[in-house]
Amino acid sequence: MTEIKQDPSKEVSLTTQTAVYGIGLFTTSVFHVGSVIIPLYAYTFNPNPFVFGLVFGAAHFLPLLFSIHAGALMDRLGSRRVMLFCTSLAVLLPLTYPLATDIWILIALQMILGLCESMGWLGAQTMIGQYMHGRTKYAGRLSLVIRFGQLCAPPMAGLVWDLFGVWGAFILMSVWASGSVFFALALPAQTSAAPVLKEPARTESAFKTLMPRLEDYRLALGLLGTPSVAVIVALGAMMHSGNAVQSSFYVAWLTEMGITGTAIGLLSPAGAIGAALFSLLTARLMRYVDGFWIVLLSLWAGIILICITPLLGTYFLLQVAMFLRSGLNGLAQPLVITLVLRGAGSENQGKAVGLRGTANRTASILAPLAMGAVAEVVGLETAFFVTGVALSLIMSALAVFLYLRRDVAAADED
Repeated sequence: MTEIKQDPSKEVSLTTQTAVYGIGLFTTSVFHVGSVIIPLYAYTFNPNPFVFGLVFGAAHFLPLLFSIHAGALMDRLGSRRVMLFCTSLAVLLPLTYPLATDIWILIALQMILGLCESMGWLGAQTMIGQYMHGRTKYAGRLSLVIRFGQLCAPPMAGLVWDLFGVWGAFILMSVWASGSVFFALALPAQTSAAPVLKEPARTESAFKTLMPRLEDYRLALGLLGTPSVAVIVALGAMMHSGNAVQSSFYVAWLTEMGITGTAIGLLSPAGAIGAALFSLLTARLMRYVDGFWIVLLSLWAGIILICITPLLGTYFLLQVAMFLRSGLNGLAQPLVITLVLRGAGSENQGKAVGLRGTANRTASILAPLAMGAVAEVVGLETAFFVTGVALSLIMSALAVFLYLRRDVAAADED
């Protein structure tokens, strides 16, 4: 493949934008479908709190190991090829869930599906760099578009669960995932909009090309030596810790309150509207506040909102909290994507996104497991508060670092 030079001033075609946003929309909303039906399904196995947490931690185990490798493959082969494989597998896997006869089979399926979901979202973020020059306005549009999936997918999932049961819900998940395959096929070949992509040497076998390389992991971990990358990776991990609570014990708590699957699903539209509205404020707010502080403060407030769930005794208050929490995440998300891409440089965009994915998955594994262990000792209600305090201590440390390193905190965004 010939070398390709990027022109950051050139607008990205609508066809390319639509394909990238479509992949992001359907890969993320598969997660939102699962965040309703998988906790409900796991709850039918009557697991103890620790094993219940393990169901959701398992979805992040393979992404933890292979996010950097997948990012390196995207750097080496291009995002489109990697997306086609991962999104196709994500269509087939949900159909195997109703066949699970034991909670441990469910955990194994979660590991594989979690990898496919993660790779789809990592691919959409990498394409902001590979196709869209790493520009914040395109990341903001991606952040906005994916909220449409959050708006409609969870209510549909909850309704289908109530009306058609387990099989109907997981068939819906499979059909929904097929949207990401369609947009991966529609993605243009990486020509003028793409960065330099090096073909593997012709003497190198396809098998060797696809195998993980120690050098890729070394280069990715080396990016943590850049303070801006290290901070944004840590902040992204904190966001995913809160998300992990929301997609696991949050649903269990609502179920214990007697809230139906349909009602749980209907909490998500409030979050989608909040995220869409708040994401429109990011660029304007950056005129007054440095980007890293926007990310830190908004994500910290979002963590607090999910961890005070037991204090929200009415469905209306749950809706308000969901609106605000998702809105704050939506405010931060475009910056989380673009700040790590800029800090890494054009040659390592896939690796940087993979590194962030690895940190996110570490947090997503540990948060529900730790919360499950705490819940066994002090009960589920207190576990929400303990989790909030622990995550707030980490955010406090990051705030002190940014205060002391004002050169890192000063983000120069367009």
